[in-house]
Amino acid sequence: MAKSSGSKEKENQMTIYFDKRAFEQKEEEEKQELEEQEKKEAAVKALATVAAVFTKPLILMLLWNWLMPGIFGLATIGYLKAFGLYAISRILFGNKTND
Repeated sequence: MAKSSGSKEKENQMTIYFDKRAFEQKEEEEKQELEEQEKKEAAVKALATVAAVFTKPLILMLLWNWLMPGIFGLATIGYLKAFGLYAISRILFGNKTND
């Protein structure tokens, strides 16, 4: 007896089973990549903060030595005094911005 066309189609159809472990592994890898990216961003931010702490007093010193002696007749200052002035200004005026 000949098979009907409906039963032939059923024989030719494939059943696909998904392995949940593959999806879980992919999700875990994406989580790890995201965590690594966040760590890198935090490291760059920390490095930028440290660089800013040491460059802002240098800028303060250069501006002071350029303007204050000529305008007000004040003495020039060194890096450590500029760092002290910067620290005092941070204490008095606070950190209202993120720089």
